[in-house]
Formats: sequence, structure tokens, C-alpha cells
Amino acid sequence: MERYGWPEAVRGVKEFCIEFEAADDEYRKQMIAPEPHSTGNKAFDAMLAGLAEHLAFHHELRIPTWALDSKRSVEDEWWFATDSPGLRPLCFMDTPAAFASRGVFLPRSALAHV
Repeated sequence: MERYGWPEAVRGVKEFCIEFEAADDEYRKQMIAPEPHSTGNKAFDAMLAGLAEHLAFHHELRIPTWALDSKRSVEDEWWFATDSPGLRPLCFMDTPAAFASRGVFLPRSALAHV
């Protein structure tokens, strides 16, 4: 994934997660139910699907259908949320299944607010 705009995108995801955690279950369902428009970046789209599945699983909500769509995956390309090759083994071991199944690898610490 091109890193241009990455800090803003991560900030937006963290803000979403903070709001999600503060919400009741009904509002949480409404937050993840609608399919977001493509960001234009396949890896980030896959990460958003992984996030929706991860949040749904951990809050015992139904996983949105859009998040299970195979087009929201980079399995054939694998994407790491780090530019450091030395951190990739940690990402392989530490990434939650909802992300790894889509080819998106990130350290669990990146999900501190999730």
C-alpha cells in the first residue's frame, strides 16, 4: 500500500474504533452493516473488511456480508502494515485471523483500541 495518506487513514480507523467501543450493540451493528466505498487501495479495503469481522466477532455481532466478499482480500499479494522487513515475522505470528485470512498482516498492538 502506498504510504501517502496512511497516517490520516489510521487515525480515522482508530477514531472509528473508539466510537465503536463506546456505542451500544444496536449502534455497533449500524456502524459496520453498510459496505464502505472502496478506498481505491485493495489492501486498505481488505483491512477494513478484516476490521469489521474482527469487531463483530469480539462483540458477538453478525459479520456483515460485505466483509466476507472475496474481493476484499489481498491473499495473492500479502500486505504488511510495516515497512520494516524485520517486523514481518512478528506480524505473521501476531495478526488476528480476520486480517490474516485476507492477506493483511499487522501487529496486534496496531489494534490497541479495537
